[in-house]
Amino acid sequence: MELNERTLASELVFDGVLLKVYRDEVGLADGGTSVREVVHHPGGVAAVALDDEGNVYLERQFRYPYRRVVTEIPAGKLERGEDPFDAIRRELREEIGAQAGRWDPLGYVMPSVGYTDEMLYLYLARGLTFGETHLDEDEFLEPFKLPFGEVLEMAADGRINDAKTVAALFRADRLMRKEREEADG
Repeated sequence: MELNERTLASELVFDGVLLKVYRDEVGLADGGTSVREVVHHPGGVAAVALDDEGNVYLERQFRYPYRRVVTEIPAGKLERGEDPFDAIRRELREEIGAQAGRWDPLGYVMPSVGYTDEMLYLYLARGLTFGETHLDEDEFLEPFKLPFGEVLEMAADGRINDAKTVAALFRADRLMRKEREEADG
């Protein structure tokens, strides 16, 4: 069965600082047409920052669309054309003042496939050393740390609901379990 849709027409309806919104007419697999509203986003990065004692660094940050403080891992948006690995190293330094000696990519997630092309690249950062934070001038957050097992439980039971954080934690857990299994022989 053919599932692809093809763009017949595209109209830019909003050109913002971060987002661009398009209204596209598409041709459907059955020959019909429909409209798709698409939010173009430059993408982002996020990292599970794990220290040598097994603690994960999290942040509390007010997220305006939800009108509440959200607990999440360090993250940030990509500048147009920026390499995701360069971006996550920058974000970790800015938000928690950390550099990592080891980086493991955890793939990417598509946070909301129904209306945006945003992709979030996930990493596990280990071997942390700390310096000063350098937040953006419009960025206000409260970093803190908790044991990895406790944070994973918070993601599992719904106390942490941020999608990138949940996905990155479970992918990091899977990677570290696999590493332990391989080390145990």
